[in-house]
Amino acid sequence: MNAKQTKMIKNVQFAPILGDMKTSGSGKELNLIDDVNLQVIVELGKTNMKVKDILKIKPGVIIPVEKLAGEHVDVVINEASIAEAEVVVVDEKFAIRITDIISKQERADKMQD
Repeated sequence: MNAKQTKMIKNVQFAPILGDMKTSGSGKELNLIDDVNLQVIVELGKTNMKVKDILKIKPGVIIPVEKLAGEHVDVVINEASIAEAEVVVVDEKFAIRITDIISKQERADKMQD
């Protein structure tokens, strides 16, 4: 690049995306995304295993994870942890009860990462 070309390069500045968003206030904007599917994962825990141990897994084998019984579980939506919950049993099936949801500011911060 010569000196003449260098002078033509300028920094671009954009308006903030999460700034003052104008809405009509009617709530109809949310109806546009009502039918969008999102992947929801409840993460009970994690562990590291060697390949030789994974190959030994059979029905009935217990795999310990880092969480203790009764601890809260993470609720992950589209790869972002957005809430904590507790595991409950409803009609003989496992379910979760949301106990804490991250704030709007925390969600915005995670989206920017």
